[in-house]
Amino acid sequence: MDYRCETRGDRFLVSISGVLTFDDHEKFRQVVAEIADCAPATVELSLATTRMIDSAGIGMLLLANDKAGRCGKSLRLSGVTGHVAKVIELSKIDQLIPVD
Repeated sequence: MDYRCETRGDRFLVSISGVLTFDDHEKFRQVVAEIADCAPATVELSLATTRMIDSAGIGMLLLANDKAGRCGKSLRLSGVTGHVAKVIELSKIDQLIPVD
């Protein structure tokens, strides 16, 4: 997993690329910390360049959503396609985190 963060107007964009699996949990903690520290109240996690996600990756998305909520922010997922879209659909995470 690689990620890039940037503020775009009134939202904080986190672009995640590669794969999001259990092996990435330490690096994903940095993502969660950046979400907590960002100024915008809207956080967008772009999965447009994420090729694969497993159940641990889904858990990490839920942790990010929980942290955002506790910090008074809303989290959305975007760019969900292919394998990632199928996993999102099967896990029903879209019922907890809005998907654009």
